[in-house]
Amino acid sequence: MVSKMNSIQRSLRIFYLLIAIPIFSSYCQDFNSLSYGYSQKAKVARVIDGDTFVLSDSQRVRILGIDCPEIAKPGKPAQPFGEEVKQKTKSLIEGKTIKLTFEKEAGYHDFFGRLLAHVWLVGSNNKDSLFLQAELLKAGLARVRFYSKQKRYYGIFKNLERTAKKNKVGMWNVE
Repeated sequence: MVSKMNSIQRSLRIFYLLIAIPIFSSYCQDFNSLSYGYSQKAKVARVIDGDTFVLSDSQRVRILGIDCPEIAKPGKPAQPFGEEVKQKTKSLIEGKTIKLTFEKEAGYHDFFGRLLAHVWLVGSNNKDSLFLQAELLKAGLARVRFYSKQKRYYGIFKNLERTAKKNKVGMWNVE
């Protein structure tokens, strides 16, 4: 009986994936022909968690190059610092104009249909004023993830992570 239930659950997951992929792709712009380092400005509607947010056009964005602790979800408790990093991200970008930059080598979308991008806050002078990933790494609220050493910013991200660990900042303040 358990085997039959597992088989049914597996079939349902595949069915839902087959339905979800065309739906997500209809919401996603065609980024396949864009050049390396392409960027676009957008407004952030709301922050979902430390490394995921929604633009004013309803497109979800997953911040490239880092991984943040998770917030509580149904059936799963929050990871330590999950709520703190969400609040930090929210205070930095929610309701504000940002610049997204993309790396073709990373792909423009992840498995869930979210845009994968580096995130820069745009200042009042219309210039990049803050690199979101760097701020989260400096605060000890993110880890370098999903990143090969050939990618842009890898060295910077690793150095910021090492410094936060050395200084026992944020999640690295383990006693």
